Amino acid sequence: MAIKTKGRFGSISKDFFYNILASVILTGVMQVVVYPFLALKFSNQEYGTLLTIMGIANTVIVAFGNTLNNVRLIVNNDYEREHLEGDFNGLLFFASLIAVVFSCMISSFYFRQSIITIIGLAVFVALGTVRSYYCVEFRLILDFKKILIQNIVGAVGYAVGVAALMGVHIWVIPFILAELLQLIYVLKNSSLQKERITTTPAFRMTLIKYIILIFTGLSTTLITYLDRLIIYPLLGGDAVTVYTVASFFGKSLGIVMTPIAGVLLGYYAQRNFIMTKKKFWSINMIAAAGGVIFVIFSVIFSPFFTKLLYPTVFEQAAHYIFIANLAATISTVCSLTQSSVLKFAPTWLQIIKELVYGITYVGMGLVLLNAYGLLGFCIAAVTANCTKLITLYIIGTLFIGGKKNDQ
Repeated sequence: MAIKTKGRFGSISKDFFYNILASVILTGVMQVVVYPFLALKFSNQEYGTLLTIMGIANTVIVAFGNTLNNVRLIVNNDYEREHLEGDFNGLLFFASLIAVVFSCMISSFYFRQSIITIIGLAVFVALGTVRSYYCVEFRLILDFKKILIQNIVGAVGYAVGVAALMGVHIWVIPFILAELLQLIYVLKNSSLQKERITTTPAFRMTLIKYIILIFTGLSTTLITYLDRLIIYPLLGGDAVTVYTVASFFGKSLGIVMTPIAGVLLGYYAQRNFIMTKKKFWSINMIAAAGGVIFVIFSVIFSPFFTKLLYPTVFEQAAHYIFIANLAATISTVCSLTQSSVLKFAPTWLQIIKELVYGITYVGMGLVLLNAYGLLGFCIAAVTANCTKLITLYIIGTLFIGGKKNDQ
């Protein structure tokens, strides 16, 4: 299905504004209202467990849903050029099914949650996977105002869900309501769900890209939540709570700023966009400068906001705030560089990049966590993210040139 797009690059600043505002609204409600409320309602052990479960659930949604979103952005020009329609709705159906089964297995066998929580997580993962793909249309047509409205709707869902938690003990309710309301809005404003469920001559190419990017997306997002997945079995839910609270300021920046990568990828998907090394490094320098500014900002303000939102955990988390936020900030800078590499460098290099990152993170994380506790893990996180950033810079420098769009 051909999709009409904007013709000029000049509106990018407005699109950045819409996307950042959208993220600020949704992230603000989630980080300032939902998670602090859950931290007060549940014990440190319970809160650490639900944080770990949500980390896995979000990993599954991003790996299967958001990855399909990115694949559509990468190959959409090919489909339009050949007048092809199909492949994606079929892939989405099977991806959603796999995501739901996986989340049910993890929540029941590993975390031994109640049947209500297991069903709730399955619903959340299904809604999130479908929503995260279909909203790609807003990026294809560069209509980031609709993404803003979508996130406002999601924020309302979070707020209503928190109110509902006053009377019940089912912590997944706010997340389900947020995804449900967002999906309703997306389906009312998207036409992608109307595409035929069939395969096209491009199916094999698309499937290969999808499988490769599922692997890299799964590892990227898994490593994003690896702090919880490594810390939880070794030190327990209390330690997960402490680390998450210590890094929440920097990770909030990541949640807010990462959608900028989505704006960039949306523009990269336009037929008339040509990436050069000069543009690549200009984007990198702006991202790095923004990261430095935020680190300074976090040194000044993060202790105050952390103590305000998490008063019961602040004393334990205070020792790790700076280095945990530094790791999160470097990760955000990586995500902005990643969008260029994802679009313009060969897809197989994503595997190399994630292997280097994952081995560094897991290897150093386990060794330093055992030797120095949470401080050691923070050092490992900083080192791993620096390694990833350098790897992205090397790949971009070697493989990004003046070729047009898809490679």
